[in-house]
Amino acid sequence: MRQSMRLGLALGVLTTLVACGGRGGSSDTLAPLPTTATTTPETTLAPMTTSVAPESTTTSSTSSTSTTVSPAEQLVLREDGLGDVLFGVDADQMITYVTQLLGKPDSDSGYIGPVSEFGSCSGTQVRGVRWGDLLLMFGDESEVAQGRVHFYSWTYGPVQGIAPVPMGPVTDGDITLGSTVEEILKVYPTAEIFNDDILGMGFEIDRTLTGTLSNDSPSGVVISMTGGVACAT
Repeated sequence: MRQSMRLGLALGVLTTLVACGGRGGSSDTLAPLPTTATTTPETTLAPMTTSVAPESTTTSSTSSTSTTVSPAEQLVLREDGLGDVLFGVDADQMITYVTQLLGKPDSDSGYIGPVSEFGSCSGTQVRGVRWGDLLLMFGDESEVAQGRVHFYSWTYGPVQGIAPVPMGPVTDGDITLGSTVEEILKVYPTAEIFNDDILGMGFEIDRTLTGTLSNDSPSGVVISMTGGVACAT
């Protein structure tokens, strides 16, 4: 699995440092969803034959490489959505999509007022649905849509256990929890690394793809990542 070796090393640092932490315009049209859920295809066994192949006079060694992609790896961390889904999609559709990949969520706040444990959010209602360390936010007002409940933000991390759950989501440049500042700048040379009195230490790959860091040195590691415009804290 991508990142697993690096994560094992970096998360040793992470767990000692973690502290529990778009496009403009509105649309009345749902963002596109895949016509079918992107799940790991089921393997079909070849039919059994009644004849026996003749014994070969030479011996050959064949190695097989698995190309199976885990469900979590399909949830690419994007500035305009998550996996195959764009921000703005109907809330129930997005929850169904992720549930098909990761199973039932660990928690679901249901629709609550805009000021809550998630911060101060836009609109009249919000909903936070969590799968381990992955939080999806829904509401009736954001930069991408208004007047209907829709998906508008995701946050991955900080890690609550010894490793990220789910493990697998990365950006299109393979940046994820445990990646270093050096790695971020290598893949995204224009990314901004900052140390702000209010926001703390973090990075910005895009206005709607940001994250927090353990420190701003080249070896500093990613503690959390957010796509979309999150609620103000």
